[in-house]
Formats: sequence, C-alpha cells, structure tokens
Amino acid sequence: MGVTSADIAERAGVSRATVSYVLNDNPRQSISPATRATVLQAARDLGYRPNVAAQALRSGRGRAVVFPLPGLGHTHIVTQLIGACQSALDDFGLALVADHTAYESVDAQLDAWLKHSPAAVIDLLLPHGDPVLPALRSRGIQVLSSAMDTEAGWESTSDALARECRLTQITHLLDRGATDIAIVVPPILPTDPRTQRAFLAQVRRLAKQRGARVRLARVRLDSTAVSLLVDRWVADPGPRPDAVAAHNDDYAIAVQSALLAHGVRVPDDVQVMGVDDIPLARAVTPSLTSITADFAPYGRAVAAAVMNSLAKRSNSTPLPLPSHHLVVRSSTRSES
Repeated sequence: MGVTSADIAERAGVSRATVSYVLNDNPRQSISPATRATVLQAARDLGYRPNVAAQALRSGRGRAVVFPLPGLGHTHIVTQLIGACQSALDDFGLALVADHTAYESVDAQLDAWLKHSPAAVIDLLLPHGDPVLPALRSRGIQVLSSAMDTEAGWESTSDALARECRLTQITHLLDRGATDIAIVVPPILPTDPRTQRAFLAQVRRLAKQRGARVRLARVRLDSTAVSLLVDRWVADPGPRPDAVAAHNDDYAIAVQSALLAHGVRVPDDVQVMGVDDIPLARAVTPSLTSITADFAPYGRAVAAAVMNSLAKRSNSTPLPLPSHHLVVRSSTRSES
C-alpha cells in the first residue's frame, strides 16, 4: 500500500490539507518555508512518490525538465551538475532528462525535446543566440536561463562560469608569485573562438598589471604529447613557465607527472593548478590545487522556477550563476 497524505500529515504534525497544499504546490495557499520543508522531509522519509500522471493532467504540462548538454561526456563535473539538479527536482516529483546529443538543426532539437512534453528546458550550455530558445518559448515551453545582458549571442552561461573559474585560477597563481603562466588547453575547445580570444586578452591584461605574462599551450591529453611539451620547456634556453593553469584536473595531473619525470620540482620550480576537483586530485603527490563548483543552489533554483511556472506564478528572476571556490593543496605555493 502506498504512502498517503494522512501518513505524511501524521509524520509532519500538520493537517492533511497542509500536506495537499505543499505536495501540489498550491499557489493560493501561503505555507511557511519551515512547514513546507517539514512536510517534504516527512514525505521523503516515508518514501512518498507523487502521481506524476495525475499532476501532469491537472497542470496540462509534463513533469520532465530537459537539460541540453550538447557534446559533453559524463565527466566528474557534469555528473555533479546533473546530480544537483535531479536531487532538487526529485523533491517535487519532477524528472530530469539530460540530453548530451549535439543536434544538426533546430527542428531536430525541438523534435527530440518536445516529445517529453517538458515543463521546462534548462539553458546553461546553449549559446544565448541559439534559435532553438525563441522556438521553445513560442511553443509555451519555459526556458530557464542565467543569461546576462552583457554577453554576446555566441556565448553561453557555461562560458561565463568557465571564465570566472579561469580568472580565479590565474589570480590564485599570481597571488602565489607566478610571473610566467602557461595555460594548457586541448587543441580544440568546445567554445566559440571569439570567447577564447576575449578571455586570453582579459587574462593577459590581468597578468601585465601584476608584472607577469601568460602563454598559451595547446596539446592533446596524451602522455607522449604532454611529455614533449615539457621537453620543450626544459630545453628552452629562455625562461620556462613557473606556473601551469591547466584546462582541467586531468591535464594538470598529466603535466605535473611529466614535470616530475623531468626532475622539475612541483611547486618549488613550477606550480600546477587544475579545475574540477576530481577525486584523483587529492590522491596524487603533490596533491593538486583545483577549483570546485557548488551546484546545489543552482539545482534548487531550477526546481523553484519550474514549480512557479507549473503553478502559473510569474517569476522573472533569472537563475543564479553556479558558484565555485578554490581547493588549495600542495601543488601551489603558500601565499607570497
């Protein structure tokens, strides 16, 4: 026998009517945040599962939230992002549909997403000028965006998040006395070249203000290719980089391993820093300084925006940009 509203009411110490208002997110009833949290926790504790079909019939919309992640693999950071959104949506009986497909046309995108009768589509990785966004809105589908007016049409919100993480990375290395920073990236990045050029100009200005310089190194994530890159740094009669700002932790660990194999001390001779804070980052020697993202507030904002839309409550507040913070370990020096 399934969990009933009476079971949840007894567990939470509230009336059945209050349980109904909370679980159905009734916009005509004012429920305090504390009471709402108590009811939802009681429902989770008892293993309550909402009748998604009935709720969809009442609202006239489905309970799926489509999350386009075009071309992205199941990396550590993507898994964290998906998990945070799904966890928050679960509380309201909403299902996340993560779509990693890179579609060739707007029609293909729409066909794939509309078959889910989505309550909303999360706009985090789509360029702000992507024609699929107005096409979704014209069909009454809510687009959940963190887009900022200052960004260009070819940029996405994820580009803004990546830019903030990279600036934190460069600033941390400058604060630790770096004067010659190598930014190590893949040969091809999954962003518009104009975004990359704007970022490089920004970090070069930042480095110049601090009496430092930045150089770009494109290399495959391959032990031979990375070793050859470090060979060139070691053999160069000119100054070699004294810090590496790697594309991600995988690149940082590969570069650090090659440096150590060449007898270069980390962090004494060259500081190394990654992004994503994968589990291996804390296990390597020296342990890797990295940047981690906090997606939980973003996931909660997604869920709240979807529920507001389903309840036909107007809410023009854009989603927050996911936050990030430093995880300082042994691969960078103490503050200079």
